[in-house]
This record gives sequence, structure tokens and C-alpha cells, in this order.
Amino acid sequence: MLKNLIVGIILSSLIVVGCGSSDSGADGENDGPKYFEITDSGKTYTMDDVKAAGLKGIKNFKTDAVDKKTGEPITPGATDIALGFFKGPSGPKDIEVRFYNSHQEAVDLGQAPAELVTDKPSNLVGNSSVSTLADGGVGMKGSTKFGGYAINGNMVILCERELQACLDFIEKLP
Repeated sequence: MLKNLIVGIILSSLIVVGCGSSDSGADGENDGPKYFEITDSGKTYTMDDVKAAGLKGIKNFKTDAVDKKTGEPITPGATDIALGFFKGPSGPKDIEVRFYNSHQEAVDLGQAPAELVTDKPSNLVGNSSVSTLADGGVGMKGSTKFGGYAINGNMVILCERELQACLDFIEKLP
């Protein structure tokens, strides 16, 4: 009788553990830390706003750059592109800002290119970016250091190493 009770408790425990839920998605949605965020602030930002937020050492890039292999635009629909550095709580980080006419265009036209040049935090190895080899010229292949991006208002913001740098920058926007 005691033996049957122990076997029953063990089997019940195994069933409960086996049927428990897990936060990790089977479809790969949760492959590590969050590396992007999309927020419609309702604002249309300008280069002046970016400067007021503390982006320094700004270099502007052509918006019509094309991938030399495919001939496809690197940043379709972007109206302005700037690379600079921002000194936030986690230290100075490189930030690339791509402006679009609206939030919807930033999402529709800017998210896919941002994904291409942003590696998940656990996999920072490099892809091409408009600004990764700024001294080499627009559209050159290089190793990215973007580990996160945010779409806020009409901007796509690419941030060095982690999403937190983007969030720190967004907090400083007027």
C-alpha cells in the first residue's frame, strides 16, 4: 500500500513537471535578451532633436546608398542618416539614426534594413551597414557593432552593443 502511494506521488509529480509551461517560445521568439523596441511617440523628429538629446560627432550619410552586390537600396525611404556617439549611463556608444517621413514608414521601410545590420546580443559577429566603415565610404562592407535598435516616432535608431543604449538616448529626446 505504501509502495503504491509513493509510486502514485512520483507519477503525479512527473506529470505536473512534464505539463508545466515555459516562457521560451518553441518558435524561436525568445532566443535571448530583447534587442529591439518599437514605439510610436507621435512625434516627427529632426536632426535638431537628435543634437538636443546629446548625439555628438555627427557624420551624415547618403540616403540613396545601394548594396554593391545586389544593387538594392541599403536604407530605402530614409530622408536623412546620421552617425554619432551618445554618452549615456552605460558609457559612450555609437548610434546611427535614420529618419523617415512618418512612424509608419520607419516601421515599413526601416525595420528590415535595421534587422539586417543588428545582430542579436548573443551573436555579435557583423553584417554590412551604411556607417560601419564610415571612413571607407557609404555602402562598403564592414563589421557592425549594432546590438540593438529602436523605432521611435519617425526614426530608426541603431545602437552599439545593446538595446539599452537606444532607450537611454530616447529618454533624452525633447
